[in-house]
Amino acid sequence: MLDIQTLLIVNLIVNLISLAVTIIIWGQYGRRFAGISFWIVYMAFQVAGIALDILPGFMSEVVIAALSNTLILAGALFMLIGLERFTGKSSSQIHNFVLLAVFVPVFTYFAIQGNMTMRSVTVASMIIVIEAQACWLLLKRVPAKLRSMTYLVGLVMSGYVVVSFIRILLLLAYPIETNDFFKTGPASAIAITAYLSLHICLVIALALMVTRRLHTDVLEEEEKFAKAFHSAPYAILITRASDGKILEVNDGFIQITGHSRQSAVGKTTLALHLWEKEEEYLAILNELAVHNRIKDREIHILKQSGEVINGLLSADVLLINGEQCIISSLSDITEQSQLRQKLQEMATHDVLTGLPNRRLFYDRFELALANAQRGPKKMALLSIDIDRFKTINDTLGHAVGDQVLVQAARRLTECARKIDITARFGGDEFVLLLWEVDLQENALEVAQRILESFRQPFLVEDRPLQLSASIGIALYPGHGQDIQMLLEQSDKALYRAKMLGRDNYQFA
Repeated sequence: MLDIQTLLIVNLIVNLISLAVTIIIWGQYGRRFAGISFWIVYMAFQVAGIALDILPGFMSEVVIAALSNTLILAGALFMLIGLERFTGKSSSQIHNFVLLAVFVPVFTYFAIQGNMTMRSVTVASMIIVIEAQACWLLLKRVPAKLRSMTYLVGLVMSGYVVVSFIRILLLLAYPIETNDFFKTGPASAIAITAYLSLHICLVIALALMVTRRLHTDVLEEEEKFAKAFHSAPYAILITRASDGKILEVNDGFIQITGHSRQSAVGKTTLALHLWEKEEEYLAILNELAVHNRIKDREIHILKQSGEVINGLLSADVLLINGEQCIISSLSDITEQSQLRQKLQEMATHDVLTGLPNRRLFYDRFELALANAQRGPKKMALLSIDIDRFKTINDTLGHAVGDQVLVQAARRLTECARKIDITARFGGDEFVLLLWEVDLQENALEVAQRILESFRQPFLVEDRPLQLSASIGIALYPGHGQDIQMLLEQSDKALYRAKMLGRDNYQFA
Protein backbone atom coordinates (compact mmCIF):
# COMPACT_ATOMS: atom_id res chain seq x y z
CA MET A 1 0.00 0.00 0.00
CA LEU A 2 1.19 3.53 -0.80
CA ASP A 3 2.30 5.73 2.08
CA ILE A 4 0.03 8.58 3.14
CA GLN A 5 2.21 11.35 1.70
CA THR A 6 2.20 9.71 -1.72
CA LEU A 7 -1.57 9.30 -1.53
CA LEU A 8 -1.93 12.99 -0.66
CA ILE A 9 0.21 13.97 -3.66
CA VAL A 10 -1.97 11.80 -5.92
CA ASN A 11 -5.02 13.37 -4.27
CA LEU A 12 -3.65 16.85 -4.98
CA ILE A 13 -3.05 16.03 -8.65
CA VAL A 14 -6.55 14.56 -9.02
CA ASN A 15 -8.08 17.62 -7.37
CA LEU A 16 -6.14 19.97 -9.64
CA ILE A 17 -7.47 18.08 -12.67
CA SER A 18 -10.97 18.18 -11.15
CA LEU A 19 -10.65 21.94 -10.64
CA ALA A 20 -9.71 22.37 -14.29
CA VAL A 21 -12.63 20.19 -15.43
CA THR A 22 -15.06 22.13 -13.24
CA ILE A 23 -13.80 25.43 -14.63
CA ILE A 24 -14.44 24.10 -18.15
CA ILE A 25 -17.97 23.05 -17.15
CA TRP A 26 -18.56 26.49 -15.66
CA GLY A 27 -17.26 28.17 -18.82
CA GLN A 28 -19.72 26.17 -20.93
CA TYR A 29 -22.80 26.22 -18.73
CA GLY A 30 -22.18 28.74 -15.94
CA ARG A 31 -24.57 31.29 -17.42
CA ARG A 32 -27.24 28.69 -18.05
CA PHE A 33 -27.18 26.89 -14.70
CA ALA A 34 -26.75 28.49 -11.27
CA GLY A 35 -24.44 27.08 -8.62
CA ILE A 36 -21.54 25.79 -10.75
CA SER A 37 -19.29 28.61 -9.56
CA PHE A 38 -19.65 27.22 -6.00
CA TRP A 39 -18.37 23.88 -7.27
CA ILE A 40 -15.21 25.67 -8.39
CA VAL A 41 -14.82 27.08 -4.85
CA TYR A 42 -15.20 23.51 -3.49
CA MET A 43 -12.48 22.20 -5.82
CA ALA A 44 -10.18 25.13 -5.06
CA PHE A 45 -10.57 24.68 -1.29
CA GLN A 46 -9.85 20.96 -1.66
CA VAL A 47 -6.64 21.75 -3.55
CA ALA A 48 -5.59 24.38 -0.98
CA GLY A 49 -6.34 22.11 1.98
CA ILE A 50 -4.41 19.13 0.60
CA ALA A 51 -1.53 21.37 -0.49
CA LEU A 52 -1.20 22.66 3.08
CA ASP A 53 -0.84 19.09 4.31
CA ILE A 54 2.01 18.12 1.98
CA LEU A 55 3.93 21.36 1.47
CA PRO A 56 6.96 22.07 3.69
CA GLY A 57 5.74 23.47 7.00
CA PHE A 58 5.92 27.25 7.40
CA MET A 59 3.52 27.24 10.37
CA SER A 60 3.05 25.00 13.35
CA GLU A 61 1.57 21.56 12.69
CA VAL A 62 -1.53 22.43 14.72
CA VAL A 63 -2.30 25.57 12.69
CA ILE A 64 -1.67 23.80 9.38
CA ALA A 65 -3.90 20.88 10.36
CA ALA A 66 -6.71 23.16 11.56
CA LEU A 67 -6.53 25.39 8.46
CA SER A 68 -6.25 22.44 6.06
CA ASN A 69 -9.28 20.61 7.42
CA THR A 70 -11.31 23.81 7.74
CA LEU A 71 -10.70 24.57 4.07
CA ILE A 72 -11.72 21.06 3.03
CA LEU A 73 -14.93 21.19 5.09
CA ALA A 74 -15.72 24.74 3.97
CA GLY A 75 -15.31 23.51 0.40
CA ALA A 76 -17.81 20.72 1.09
CA LEU A 77 -20.22 23.32 2.45
CA PHE A 78 -19.84 25.45 -0.70
CA MET A 79 -20.50 22.34 -2.78
CA LEU A 80 -23.77 21.89 -0.86
CA ILE A 81 -24.71 25.52 -1.55
CA GLY A 82 -23.85 25.07 -5.22
CA LEU A 83 -26.00 21.93 -5.50
CA GLU A 84 -28.92 23.75 -3.89
CA ARG A 85 -28.68 26.60 -6.37
CA PHE A 86 -28.27 24.21 -9.29
CA THR A 87 -31.47 22.40 -8.32
CA GLY A 88 -33.35 25.57 -7.36
CA LYS A 89 -33.69 24.55 -3.69
CA SER A 90 -31.61 27.22 -1.95
CA SER A 91 -31.93 27.43 1.82
CA SER A 92 -30.28 29.22 4.75
CA GLN A 93 -26.87 27.78 5.63
CA ILE A 94 -26.38 29.67 8.87
CA HIS A 95 -26.50 26.48 10.94
CA ASN A 96 -23.74 24.91 8.85
CA PHE A 97 -21.51 27.96 9.15
CA VAL A 98 -22.11 27.91 12.91
CA LEU A 99 -21.11 24.22 13.00
CA LEU A 100 -18.01 25.04 10.97
CA ALA A 101 -17.16 27.84 13.39
CA VAL A 102 -17.56 25.39 16.32
CA PHE A 103 -15.48 22.78 14.50
CA VAL A 104 -12.39 25.01 14.37
CA PRO A 105 -11.79 25.34 18.17
CA VAL A 106 -12.82 21.74 18.82
CA PHE A 107 -10.41 20.40 16.22
CA THR A 108 -7.68 22.76 17.42
CA TYR A 109 -8.18 21.58 20.99
CA PHE A 110 -7.73 17.90 20.05
CA ALA A 111 -4.74 18.83 17.87
CA ILE A 112 -3.06 20.61 20.77
CA GLN A 113 -3.81 17.63 23.01
CA GLY A 114 -2.19 15.36 20.45
CA ASN A 115 -5.34 13.26 20.15
CA MET A 116 -5.21 12.13 16.49
CA THR A 117 -8.21 9.84 16.96
CA MET A 118 -10.59 12.60 18.06
CA ARG A 119 -9.19 14.92 15.42
CA SER A 120 -10.12 12.41 12.74
CA VAL A 121 -13.50 11.67 14.38
CA THR A 122 -14.32 15.37 14.42
CA VAL A 123 -13.48 15.76 10.73
CA ALA A 124 -15.43 12.62 9.76
CA SER A 125 -18.44 13.80 11.78
CA MET A 126 -18.52 17.13 9.96
CA ILE A 127 -18.29 15.31 6.62
CA ILE A 128 -21.29 13.20 7.61
CA VAL A 129 -23.30 16.27 8.63
CA ILE A 130 -22.62 18.18 5.39
CA GLU A 131 -22.80 15.27 2.95
CA ALA A 132 -25.96 13.88 4.57
CA GLN A 133 -27.67 17.18 3.79
CA ALA A 134 -26.45 16.91 0.20
CA CYS A 135 -27.88 13.37 0.00
CA TRP A 136 -31.24 14.53 1.32
CA LEU A 137 -31.26 17.41 -1.14
CA LEU A 138 -30.46 15.32 -4.20
CA LEU A 139 -32.51 12.23 -3.35
CA LYS A 140 -35.56 13.75 -1.61
CA ARG A 141 -35.85 17.54 -1.70
CA VAL A 142 -35.52 18.07 -5.43
CA PRO A 143 -38.67 17.68 -7.59
CA ALA A 144 -39.32 14.17 -8.82
CA LYS A 145 -38.59 15.15 -12.42
CA LEU A 146 -35.04 16.20 -11.42
CA ARG A 147 -34.15 13.11 -9.40
CA SER A 148 -33.30 11.12 -12.49
CA MET A 149 -30.39 13.50 -13.07
CA THR A 150 -29.36 14.14 -9.43
CA TYR A 151 -29.55 10.64 -7.97
CA LEU A 152 -26.03 9.68 -9.15
CA VAL A 153 -24.43 12.64 -7.33
CA GLY A 154 -26.66 11.81 -4.36
CA LEU A 155 -25.30 8.24 -4.31
CA VAL A 156 -21.72 9.56 -4.32
CA MET A 157 -22.57 11.87 -1.41
CA SER A 158 -24.06 8.92 0.44
CA GLY A 159 -20.73 7.17 -0.19
CA TYR A 160 -18.99 9.98 1.70
CA VAL A 161 -21.43 9.47 4.57
CA VAL A 162 -20.89 5.70 4.68
CA VAL A 163 -17.09 5.91 4.45
CA SER A 164 -16.98 8.58 7.16
CA PHE A 165 -19.29 6.58 9.44
CA ILE A 166 -17.20 3.41 9.02
CA ARG A 167 -14.06 5.45 9.68
CA ILE A 168 -15.52 6.75 12.95
CA LEU A 169 -16.37 3.22 14.05
CA LEU A 170 -12.86 2.00 13.23
CA LEU A 171 -11.26 5.00 14.97
CA LEU A 172 -13.28 4.39 18.10
CA ALA A 173 -12.54 0.65 18.00
CA TYR A 174 -8.86 1.07 17.11
CA PRO A 175 -7.63 4.45 18.33
CA ILE A 176 -4.60 5.98 16.60
CA GLU A 177 -1.63 5.87 18.90
CA THR A 178 0.58 8.39 17.11
CA ASN A 179 0.16 12.15 16.72
CA ASP A 180 1.95 12.18 13.34
CA PHE A 181 -0.64 12.13 10.59
CA PHE A 182 1.80 10.65 8.07
CA LYS A 183 2.37 7.66 10.37
CA THR A 184 -1.23 6.85 11.22
CA GLY A 185 -1.04 3.59 9.30
CA PRO A 186 -3.20 1.57 6.86
CA ALA A 187 -6.54 2.74 8.24
CA SER A 188 -5.87 6.36 7.30
CA ALA A 189 -4.42 5.30 3.94
CA ILE A 190 -7.56 3.32 3.19
CA ALA A 191 -9.76 6.28 4.19
CA ILE A 192 -7.77 8.66 1.96
CA THR A 193 -8.00 6.18 -0.93
CA ALA A 194 -11.76 5.84 -0.41
CA TYR A 195 -12.26 9.63 -0.33
CA LEU A 196 -10.09 9.99 -3.44
CA SER A 197 -12.18 7.39 -5.29
CA LEU A 198 -15.38 9.12 -4.21
CA HIS A 199 -14.00 12.44 -5.37
CA ILE A 200 -13.30 11.05 -8.86
CA CYS A 201 -16.81 9.59 -8.94
CA LEU A 202 -18.20 12.96 -7.82
CA VAL A 203 -16.58 14.86 -10.67
CA ILE A 204 -17.89 12.32 -13.19
CA ALA A 205 -21.36 12.42 -11.61
CA LEU A 206 -21.41 16.23 -11.65
CA ALA A 207 -20.49 16.27 -15.35
CA LEU A 208 -23.22 13.71 -16.09
CA MET A 209 -25.74 15.70 -14.04
CA VAL A 210 -25.03 18.86 -16.02
CA THR A 211 -25.29 16.93 -19.30
CA ARG A 212 -28.60 15.35 -18.27
CA ARG A 213 -29.92 18.71 -17.09
CA LEU A 214 -28.99 20.26 -20.42
CA HIS A 215 -30.63 17.38 -22.29
CA THR A 216 -33.77 17.71 -20.19
CA ASP A 217 -33.90 21.47 -20.75
CA VAL A 218 -33.48 20.97 -24.50
CA LEU A 219 -36.30 18.42 -24.53
CA GLU A 220 -38.53 20.77 -22.52
CA GLU A 221 -37.76 23.65 -24.86
CA GLU A 222 -38.49 21.44 -27.86
CA GLU A 223 -41.76 20.41 -26.25
CA LYS A 224 -42.67 24.04 -25.54
CA PHE A 225 -41.75 24.98 -29.10
CA ALA A 226 -43.81 22.10 -30.48
CA LYS A 227 -46.83 23.12 -28.40
CA ALA A 228 -46.47 26.78 -29.36
CA PHE A 229 -45.85 25.80 -32.99
CA HIS A 230 -48.93 23.62 -33.33
CA SER A 231 -51.31 25.61 -31.11
CA ALA A 232 -50.59 29.00 -32.68
CA PRO A 233 -53.78 30.58 -34.11
CA TYR A 234 -51.91 31.58 -37.26
CA ALA A 235 -50.25 29.46 -39.93
CA ILE A 236 -46.60 28.57 -39.44
CA LEU A 237 -44.50 26.71 -41.96
CA ILE A 238 -40.82 25.84 -42.14
CA THR A 239 -39.29 25.62 -45.60
CA ARG A 240 -35.81 24.71 -46.77
CA ALA A 241 -34.07 27.74 -48.24
CA SER A 242 -32.17 25.76 -50.87
CA ASP A 243 -35.17 24.33 -52.73
CA GLY A 244 -38.22 25.84 -51.02
CA LYS A 245 -39.62 22.48 -49.93
CA ILE A 246 -41.92 22.56 -46.89
CA LEU A 247 -40.41 20.71 -43.91
CA GLU A 248 -43.19 21.24 -41.37
CA VAL A 249 -46.52 23.00 -40.96
CA ASN A 250 -48.71 23.60 -37.93
CA ASP A 251 -52.43 23.15 -37.32
CA GLY A 252 -53.03 26.83 -38.09
CA PHE A 253 -51.66 26.29 -41.60
CA ILE A 254 -54.10 23.42 -42.12
CA GLN A 255 -57.05 25.48 -40.89
CA ILE A 256 -56.20 28.61 -42.87
CA THR A 257 -55.15 27.06 -46.20
CA GLY A 258 -57.23 23.87 -46.17
CA HIS A 259 -54.18 21.76 -47.09
CA SER A 260 -53.41 18.73 -44.92
CA ARG A 261 -49.96 18.16 -43.45
CA GLN A 262 -49.47 15.11 -45.66
CA SER A 263 -50.22 17.07 -48.84
CA ALA A 264 -48.02 20.02 -47.86
CA VAL A 265 -44.81 18.54 -46.41
CA GLY A 266 -42.27 17.78 -49.11
CA LYS A 267 -43.78 20.18 -51.65
CA THR A 268 -43.03 23.81 -52.38
CA THR A 269 -45.54 26.60 -51.84
CA LEU A 270 -45.62 27.08 -55.60
CA ALA A 271 -46.45 23.41 -56.12
CA LEU A 272 -49.30 23.81 -53.63
CA HIS A 273 -50.55 26.82 -55.64
CA LEU A 274 -50.61 28.97 -52.51
CA TRP A 275 -49.72 32.18 -54.31
CA GLU A 276 -52.38 34.10 -56.20
CA LYS A 277 -49.64 36.29 -57.65
CA GLU A 278 -46.28 34.67 -58.35
CA GLU A 279 -44.64 38.10 -58.43
CA GLU A 280 -45.41 38.43 -54.70
CA TYR A 281 -43.53 35.19 -54.08
CA LEU A 282 -40.52 36.39 -56.08
CA ALA A 283 -40.50 39.75 -54.30
CA ILE A 284 -40.50 38.01 -50.93
CA LEU A 285 -37.61 35.74 -51.92
CA ASN A 286 -35.60 38.77 -53.04
CA GLU A 287 -36.24 40.62 -49.79
CA LEU A 288 -35.28 37.58 -47.72
CA ALA A 289 -32.08 37.21 -49.73
CA VAL A 290 -31.15 40.81 -48.86
CA HIS A 291 -32.45 41.30 -45.31
CA ASN A 292 -32.97 37.70 -44.03
CA ARG A 293 -36.37 38.70 -42.70
CA ILE A 294 -39.78 40.09 -43.63
CA LYS A 295 -42.16 41.81 -41.24
CA ASP A 296 -45.93 42.15 -41.71
CA ARG A 297 -46.10 41.94 -45.51
CA GLU A 298 -49.67 41.79 -46.85
CA ILE A 299 -50.06 39.11 -49.52
CA HIS A 300 -52.80 37.18 -51.31
CA ILE A 301 -53.08 33.44 -50.72
CA LEU A 302 -55.11 30.79 -52.52
CA LYS A 303 -56.81 28.26 -50.29
CA GLN A 304 -57.17 24.68 -51.45
CA SER A 305 -60.79 25.51 -52.31
CA GLY A 306 -59.63 28.24 -54.67
CA GLU A 307 -60.80 31.06 -52.41
CA VAL A 308 -58.46 34.05 -52.22
CA ILE A 309 -57.64 35.36 -48.75
CA ASN A 310 -55.59 38.30 -47.55
CA GLY A 311 -52.64 37.22 -45.42
CA LEU A 312 -50.13 39.04 -43.24
CA LEU A 313 -46.74 37.39 -43.66
CA SER A 314 -43.63 37.55 -41.49
CA ALA A 315 -40.58 35.39 -42.17
CA ASP A 316 -37.05 34.87 -40.87
CA VAL A 317 -34.06 32.94 -42.17
CA LEU A 318 -32.46 30.68 -39.57
CA LEU A 319 -30.31 27.58 -39.23
CA ILE A 320 -31.98 24.29 -38.24
CA ASN A 321 -29.65 21.34 -37.79
CA GLY A 322 -27.00 23.20 -39.75
CA GLU A 323 -29.29 23.83 -42.72
CA GLN A 324 -30.58 27.24 -43.77
CA CYS A 325 -34.35 27.34 -43.47
CA ILE A 326 -37.15 29.91 -43.58
CA ILE A 327 -39.77 30.00 -40.83
CA SER A 328 -42.87 31.90 -41.89
CA SER A 329 -46.00 32.92 -40.04
CA LEU A 330 -49.20 33.85 -41.87
CA SER A 331 -52.31 35.42 -40.37
CA ASP A 332 -55.65 35.52 -42.16
CA ILE A 333 -56.59 39.21 -42.26
CA THR A 334 -59.29 38.91 -44.92
CA GLU A 335 -62.00 40.29 -42.64
CA GLN A 336 -59.77 43.13 -41.45
CA SER A 337 -58.84 43.97 -45.05
CA GLN A 338 -62.46 43.94 -46.14
CA LEU A 339 -63.41 46.15 -43.20
CA ARG A 340 -60.54 48.51 -43.95
CA GLN A 341 -61.56 48.61 -47.59
CA LYS A 342 -65.17 49.25 -46.62
CA LEU A 343 -64.17 52.07 -44.29
CA GLN A 344 -61.97 53.49 -47.03
CA GLU A 345 -64.84 53.37 -49.48
CA MET A 346 -67.16 54.98 -46.94
CA ALA A 347 -64.64 57.77 -46.48
CA THR A 348 -64.17 58.35 -50.21
CA HIS A 349 -67.45 57.24 -51.83
CA ASP A 350 -71.06 58.27 -51.65
CA VAL A 351 -72.96 55.69 -49.60
CA LEU A 352 -76.14 55.81 -51.71
CA THR A 353 -74.80 55.77 -55.26
CA GLY A 354 -71.30 54.32 -54.76
CA LEU A 355 -69.81 57.20 -56.72
CA PRO A 356 -66.68 59.02 -55.53
CA ASN A 357 -67.47 61.80 -53.07
CA ARG A 358 -66.13 65.34 -53.02
CA ARG A 359 -62.94 64.30 -51.16
CA LEU A 360 -61.96 61.57 -53.64
CA PHE A 361 -62.96 63.76 -56.57
CA TYR A 362 -60.53 66.45 -55.41
CA ASP A 363 -57.72 63.85 -55.13
CA ARG A 364 -58.44 62.48 -58.59
CA PHE A 365 -58.59 66.02 -60.00
CA GLU A 366 -55.01 66.63 -58.79
CA LEU A 367 -53.86 63.59 -60.77
CA ALA A 368 -55.75 64.73 -63.84
CA LEU A 369 -54.31 68.23 -63.46
CA ALA A 370 -50.75 66.88 -63.27
CA ASN A 371 -51.42 64.82 -66.39
CA ALA A 372 -52.82 67.82 -68.25
CA GLN A 373 -49.86 69.99 -67.29
CA ARG A 374 -47.43 67.54 -68.89
CA GLY A 375 -48.83 68.18 -72.35
CA PRO A 376 -51.17 70.38 -74.40
CA LYS A 377 -54.29 68.64 -73.14
CA LYS A 378 -57.55 70.10 -71.89
CA MET A 379 -60.00 68.92 -69.26
CA ALA A 380 -63.70 69.54 -68.96
CA LEU A 381 -65.64 69.80 -65.73
CA LEU A 382 -69.42 69.29 -65.93
CA SER A 383 -71.74 70.27 -63.07
CA ILE A 384 -75.05 68.37 -63.38
CA ASP A 385 -78.36 68.79 -61.57
CA ILE A 386 -81.58 66.79 -61.93
CA ASP A 387 -84.33 69.24 -62.88
CA ARG A 388 -87.08 69.70 -60.30
CA PHE A 389 -85.63 66.97 -58.07
CA LYS A 390 -86.99 68.69 -54.94
CA THR A 391 -90.51 68.23 -56.29
CA ILE A 392 -89.93 64.47 -56.54
CA ASN A 393 -88.80 64.32 -52.91
CA ASP A 394 -91.68 66.44 -51.72
CA THR A 395 -94.46 64.66 -53.66
CA LEU A 396 -93.24 61.06 -53.96
CA GLY A 397 -91.01 60.78 -50.91
CA HIS A 398 -87.32 60.46 -50.26
CA ALA A 399 -87.27 56.70 -50.96
CA VAL A 400 -88.32 57.39 -54.55
CA GLY A 401 -85.85 60.27 -54.70
CA ASP A 402 -83.04 57.93 -53.60
CA GLN A 403 -83.88 55.46 -56.35
CA VAL A 404 -83.84 58.29 -58.90
CA LEU A 405 -80.37 59.31 -57.66
CA VAL A 406 -79.07 55.76 -57.98
CA GLN A 407 -80.35 55.48 -61.56
CA ALA A 408 -79.00 58.92 -62.39
CA ALA A 409 -75.56 57.92 -61.11
CA ARG A 410 -75.60 54.81 -63.28
CA ARG A 411 -76.63 56.77 -66.39
CA LEU A 412 -73.92 59.36 -65.83
CA THR A 413 -71.28 56.65 -65.47
CA GLU A 414 -72.45 55.02 -68.69
CA CYS A 415 -72.19 58.31 -70.56
CA ALA A 416 -68.59 58.86 -69.47
CA ARG A 417 -65.40 56.99 -70.37
CA LYS A 418 -63.63 54.68 -67.92
CA ILE A 419 -60.87 57.21 -67.35
CA ASP A 420 -63.36 59.97 -66.53
CA ILE A 421 -64.48 60.65 -62.97
CA THR A 422 -68.14 60.91 -61.96
CA ALA A 423 -68.83 62.10 -58.41
CA ARG A 424 -71.79 63.05 -56.26
CA PHE A 425 -71.25 66.14 -54.16
CA GLY A 426 -74.58 65.93 -52.35
CA GLY A 427 -78.33 66.07 -53.00
CA ASP A 428 -78.85 65.91 -56.77
CA GLU A 429 -75.52 67.66 -57.45
CA PHE A 430 -73.22 65.57 -59.65
CA VAL A 431 -69.84 66.53 -61.12
CA LEU A 432 -68.15 64.86 -64.08
CA LEU A 433 -64.45 65.36 -64.89
CA LEU A 434 -63.40 64.51 -68.44
CA TRP A 435 -59.70 63.71 -68.91
CA GLU A 436 -57.75 64.62 -72.00
CA VAL A 437 -60.37 66.61 -73.90
CA ASP A 438 -58.93 67.72 -77.24
CA LEU A 439 -61.73 70.04 -78.37
CA GLN A 440 -64.71 71.80 -76.86
CA GLU A 441 -66.87 69.55 -79.03
CA ASN A 442 -65.74 66.48 -77.01
CA ALA A 443 -67.32 67.91 -73.86
CA LEU A 444 -70.38 68.92 -75.87
CA GLU A 445 -70.85 65.33 -77.10
CA VAL A 446 -70.77 63.96 -73.54
CA ALA A 447 -73.23 66.61 -72.39
CA GLN A 448 -75.62 65.75 -75.21
CA ARG A 449 -75.42 62.04 -74.32
CA ILE A 450 -76.27 62.88 -70.71
CA LEU A 451 -79.25 65.01 -71.67
CA GLU A 452 -80.55 62.29 -73.99
CA SER A 453 -80.04 59.63 -71.32
CA PHE A 454 -81.95 61.62 -68.71
CA ARG A 455 -84.84 62.17 -71.10
CA GLN A 456 -85.49 58.44 -71.07
CA PRO A 457 -88.10 57.59 -68.40
CA PHE A 458 -86.86 56.64 -64.94
CA LEU A 459 -88.67 53.48 -63.81
CA VAL A 460 -89.23 53.67 -60.05
CA GLU A 461 -91.54 51.19 -58.29
CA ASP A 462 -93.02 50.27 -61.70
CA ARG A 463 -93.79 53.96 -62.24
CA PRO A 464 -92.19 55.82 -65.17
CA LEU A 465 -90.89 59.26 -64.28
CA GLN A 466 -90.11 61.81 -66.96
CA LEU A 467 -87.06 63.82 -65.90
CA SER A 468 -84.34 65.98 -67.36
CA ALA A 469 -80.98 67.46 -66.38
CA SER A 470 -79.20 70.79 -66.59
CA ILE A 471 -75.44 70.96 -67.20
CA GLY A 472 -72.80 73.63 -66.77
CA ILE A 473 -69.42 73.11 -68.48
CA ALA A 474 -66.04 74.66 -67.66
CA LEU A 475 -62.85 73.91 -69.60
CA TYR A 476 -59.26 73.75 -68.36
CA PRO A 477 -57.24 75.88 -68.81
CA GLY A 478 -59.48 78.44 -70.47
CA HIS A 479 -62.06 78.78 -67.66
CA GLY A 480 -59.81 78.11 -64.68
CA GLN A 481 -56.47 76.78 -63.49
CA ASP A 482 -57.62 75.01 -60.33
CA ILE A 483 -60.55 73.02 -58.99
CA GLN A 484 -62.20 75.91 -57.15
CA MET A 485 -62.23 78.19 -60.18
CA LEU A 486 -63.49 75.45 -62.49
CA LEU A 487 -66.28 74.46 -60.09
CA GLU A 488 -67.27 78.09 -59.68
CA GLN A 489 -67.43 78.61 -63.45
CA SER A 490 -69.32 75.36 -64.13
CA ASP A 491 -71.84 76.22 -61.39
CA LYS A 492 -72.48 79.60 -62.97
CA ALA A 493 -72.99 77.92 -66.32
CA LEU A 494 -75.35 75.39 -64.68
CA TYR A 495 -77.39 78.22 -63.14
CA ARG A 496 -77.66 79.85 -66.54
CA ALA A 497 -78.83 76.55 -68.08
CA LYS A 498 -81.63 76.40 -65.50
CA MET A 499 -82.54 80.01 -66.18
CA LEU A 500 -82.82 79.21 -69.90
CA GLY A 501 -85.48 76.58 -69.33
CA ARG A 502 -83.56 73.56 -68.01
CA ASP A 503 -82.83 70.36 -70.02
CA ASN A 504 -79.84 71.99 -71.71
CA TYR A 505 -76.14 72.66 -71.23
CA GLN A 506 -74.19 75.91 -71.13
CA PHE A 507 -70.48 76.64 -71.32
CA ALA A 508 -68.79 78.96 -68.85
